[in-house]
Amino acid sequence: MRINLTVLISTIFLTSMFLIGCGGREFKKSPLDAYITEFSNEATFSVIIEDMDVDGTFFKTYKHLYKVIRNKKDGTPYSEITGWKEVEKDFFWKNENNLGMTVLEKNGEGKISKAASPPGYGYVGNKKYGEWRSNNGNSFWAFYGQYMFMSHMFGMSNRPVYRNHYNSYSSGGYYGGRGYYGPKTGSSTMYGTNSAQTKKSKPNFFQRRATKSGWSSSRSRTGGRSRGFGYGK
Repeated sequence: MRINLTVLISTIFLTSMFLIGCGGREFKKSPLDAYITEFSNEATFSVIIEDMDVDGTFFKTYKHLYKVIRNKKDGTPYSEITGWKEVEKDFFWKNENNLGMTVLEKNGEGKISKAASPPGYGYVGNKKYGEWRSNNGNSFWAFYGQYMFMSHMFGMSNRPVYRNHYNSYSSGGYYGGRGYYGPKTGSSTMYGTNSAQTKKSKPNFFQRRATKSGWSSSRSRTGGRSRGFGYGK
């Protein structure tokens, strides 16, 4: 039986490309994994998703912009905004609901968490930086005068951290476990992408998400749903 050499070569080529596409894709570490290595000698740090975006229509690029909180040599925290970081598609959609959230943190005890939490929670309760105060029967966290700038750095100025919310977080096994988004407010939560505060503070993100074809087509193929999130009480 004679075999058409051209057909045979084409078949082998297409089969090889299919196998490469299905199982031969190189695994890429996320930027968070890189930060864990880069900041391994630091006592504490936090990484917050400052922005996210999708470029392209047929071939898409998924990107994160981070705010990184680190400490100077004298222990004073400071923040810096990174450039855009390309991330894997699955990692991007896994964090769909984490805009404005801390997604990587090392606390003062040296424990690292990759579970989403409200910005600043890693410093709340630490007597070095502040204390619990009461007003009209509500207990809330207040930074000391020399650390008052941290309220702005973490966006706490218009959204105080109440003790009952923090107690739910600290006693609920959230650190290093599941994401904490605060109590539900209507159909949403206090923190995260679709919270009222995030919608108010990041209007450009929501306009971009609603109008960019690459983003909308990606959402239609994934159902536009975030995965693997735990919500606070």
